[in-house]
Amino acid sequence: MTDAATPKTGTLRNVAHERFMENLNAGVLKPAQLVTQRELCTLLDVPMGPMREALKRLEGEGIVTLIPQRGIRILDIDEKTINDAFRMRLMVEIEAVRAYADQADKSAAIELRSRTEAAANATVTTPEPLDLSEINARTALDHEMHRLFVNAMGNAFADELFDRILGRLQLSRLVFRLRNYTDDRAIREHLNILDFVIEGDPDSAGTAMETHLQASWRRALGVSR
Repeated sequence: MTDAATPKTGTLRNVAHERFMENLNAGVLKPAQLVTQRELCTLLDVPMGPMREALKRLEGEGIVTLIPQRGIRILDIDEKTINDAFRMRLMVEIEAVRAYADQADKSAAIELRSRTEAAANATVTTPEPLDLSEINARTALDHEMHRLFVNAMGNAFADELFDRILGRLQLSRLVFRLRNYTDDRAIREHLNILDFVIEGDPDSAGTAMETHLQASWRRALGVSR
């Protein structure tokens, strides 16, 4: 293989990360599982160097814990972790959406609302349990709105904290089998938040975000309305 055809280390690191998450979502890798780096290299078909780099990123995202002399422990998720995550989200995201609603440029929110409405109107034909590709698409759209508001704060600490929280909640969906994706309540709540943001109403946007996060919290735990 020529140098031009050889993938760069950074690219291989991203490949390793993507393949890890794909195997986690597919159930090949499981929460609380202990694996070695060598086992992961074989499973994901990537060299040791990029695998180590990917594991550093996964550790930063709160997906794995690196245990010296033992291997890699995939994080387990319990109800306390979900409760802690949503308490922090309430503290950060209400302030974030209020600040975003106050700013002048709403172009990103307007474009996102258009795609969110299209997703809300799409007919879901996949029977339960939902197909992983549909789950991943909904998750990406969900995270995009929340990241839009948090990132707009321009606070590196908030960005880092939020990425770790989302990583752990992504695992919670595997453990609790995505009970919050069996209906379209969450996406309708997103539309409500985006409407207030676009209107430039920070108080209503903050209230709508709090309502949405409280509802998402209950859904994540499998609690009815």
